[in-house]
Amino acid sequence: MVGVRARRALRWLLLAGVAAPGIAMAEPPASQQSAVAEVVVTAEKREEPLQQAPLSVSAISGQVLEQQHAVDLADWAGYVPGLVLGDAGAPGETFLAVDGIGPIGSASEVGVYIGDTPVGSSGSFEGANGFSMDLMPYDLDRVEVLRGPQGTLYGASTMGGLIKYVLAAPDPTHFSGQIGGDLFGVDHASDPGGGVRGEANIPLVNDSLALRISGYDENTPGYIDDATTGQKGDNALTQYGGHAAVLWQATNDFSAQVSALYQHSHADNQSFVALGFTTQQPIAGGLSNINTRPEPYTQELQLYDLTLNWNLHWAQLTSVSSYQQFDNNTVEDLTDYLGGLLGLYGAPANNQSEFDERYGLKKFTQEVRLASPDGRKLEWLVGGYYTHEDATNYEVFNGYNTGGVFLNPLEAVSLPSLYQEYAFFGDLTYHFSDWFDLTGGVRYAHNNQSFVETEAGSLLGSSPPTAPVLTVPGSSSEGVTTYSVAPELHLTKDVMAYARIASGYQPGGPNIVLPGVTGVPTQFGSSRLTDYQLGLKATLLDGHATLDLSAFYIDWTKIQVSVLIGNTSVIENAGSARSEGFDFSGRYSPIQGLVLGATLSYTDAFLTNAVPSIGAAYGARLPYVPLWSGSLTVDYSVPITGPWRGFIGGGYRYIGSRYSDVEGSIVSGQLQGLEVGADNVVDLHLGARTPDLTLTLFAKNLFNEHAYLPPADYFYNALGGPIDIKAPVMQPLTIGVSVDKSF
Repeated sequence: MVGVRARRALRWLLLAGVAAPGIAMAEPPASQQSAVAEVVVTAEKREEPLQQAPLSVSAISGQVLEQQHAVDLADWAGYVPGLVLGDAGAPGETFLAVDGIGPIGSASEVGVYIGDTPVGSSGSFEGANGFSMDLMPYDLDRVEVLRGPQGTLYGASTMGGLIKYVLAAPDPTHFSGQIGGDLFGVDHASDPGGGVRGEANIPLVNDSLALRISGYDENTPGYIDDATTGQKGDNALTQYGGHAAVLWQATNDFSAQVSALYQHSHADNQSFVALGFTTQQPIAGGLSNINTRPEPYTQELQLYDLTLNWNLHWAQLTSVSSYQQFDNNTVEDLTDYLGGLLGLYGAPANNQSEFDERYGLKKFTQEVRLASPDGRKLEWLVGGYYTHEDATNYEVFNGYNTGGVFLNPLEAVSLPSLYQEYAFFGDLTYHFSDWFDLTGGVRYAHNNQSFVETEAGSLLGSSPPTAPVLTVPGSSSEGVTTYSVAPELHLTKDVMAYARIASGYQPGGPNIVLPGVTGVPTQFGSSRLTDYQLGLKATLLDGHATLDLSAFYIDWTKIQVSVLIGNTSVIENAGSARSEGFDFSGRYSPIQGLVLGATLSYTDAFLTNAVPSIGAAYGARLPYVPLWSGSLTVDYSVPITGPWRGFIGGGYRYIGSRYSDVEGSIVSGQLQGLEVGADNVVDLHLGARTPDLTLTLFAKNLFNEHAYLPPADYFYNALGGPIDIKAPVMQPLTIGVSVDKSF
């Protein structure tokens, strides 16, 4: 079977070589030479050139993200092959998919890291598949996107891949700083938007101690109107935060870095447009919703970490300790959902209602690893990992009326949970010759989980309404082994071919079994997948061009699916899927100052057996994943006069049609999984710079594409009648200016 899968992956690799023209996403070179700048990544937890890493990985520099005026994932994800996202209405309410592996169950399939620290919950009770850390990309060195399972080195919930934010590090050798700001307008918004930002690198003791600090405050005006209340621009967004890090280079062999990061993101309302059920056209205007009550969303992260590095000369010892508090709060207007049903419980007429979800996470992690020096015949890495996660999940249903009093909460569910995991991992690389290397790795992880659910509320007979009427405990325990094998063939010093077989998993966990409900499994197992990958990386034309081409064939089994048994929502392992295709990226610098690029991805992701519990048939397409996606970019820099250089650049990103749920899925007899159309988006930036001053004019969504995004889906009332389609919409045309001064 491995031979068949390898041949199918090779077929996609050859197809990609024919289909892709040979240039990829642009990143301006660090110098003004025409050669494409080399990028260094830490995807394998060692520093290595991007073109020498034997796996499918992309990197975007922080400089490029700032030049594009990227403020969230939605601004840059379209330029990364294989990465697609669903936007549930605000930064952070984000569903991630990589190479066809995306959100179906409750836990995350794609991990998010800040440095060496995983951010977010590992379990299934925190809505981790829909609440991803959306870091404001400021004061970053780069963002790395790893495609395919990363279970060996990164562990749980990275079976589709991961996004890794690498922050700029303190430098004790010199002082530097930057301040900046921007001012912009958004089509259909009444107010302007803008922000300020600043960073400083301060040596405290020359060559041994340094402080780096940065901060930002960004405000985006609302551009969606509420046709019910008459409020204009009700989805204004505020993002602010900062980062501070101290590096102590005690000796040539030992260093310690401690850092703190804070980010707060708040949307007054989520960016939904109300569409007609059958027409799929706006009900109350192009950018309007029909909410009765506001639907705000808030995400907040506090992250503290300590990294120790000790060169033992025979090995490098690294310790990474972290603690985080990660909160996500969202509100959904249920007034139209319930209609007048509350009147059956004695509620006054013309009532309103809402559903409030509050997720909190306190997470400690510790990783210790020991790595051999680079350049040896045999290179090795071994390590251990531990995490302790205390999570809270509070869901409350409240009613409101100006002429009457509700005994709130009408219904409330509290679900605190505990997730603990320990893991041991290691990998070996043997350099058989100058042209052939072989790498293999393995990881064993064991997790224990527990929860206690309580239910209360006046509709359940609680007196007072907050008094619990039901308490349900649950627990689970599971061990999982993952592996990877990757031979590398160095055809020349600039051309490398590789193969990679790797496994990954999504942790299982305990189910909520209510009294009197039968047929509910007390525990669901981990979801597993195996990825068969072939790749080719090349640096061509004396460094003026690079290409990265990979083909994949992924088997996904024991998929975790949320189903209803009676009135109880549980998770079961049901169904299997396959994802196959290719990812291509490259860059080409034909003349000094000009960099051209393109990306192209083909992903065919579908169920390989029917899942009757959600009404999905064999061959149904998986959510959020288009068959085709890609991008084109260009950046050009030229001397103007004296120290001034002008620059102009732009990008086109295409994402094909995709579904917001498994194609054809049905929940409680109601059709889900709306297909949203393709996106065609153009971005532009131009300006001038000196060594210490940059002036930029930027435009995002230049042709004002009103693209609807997954998870756009059908919204029914409590009796099953249609209300509307709640469709997140891409931010309209945004034009602005940005100024940055270095010192």
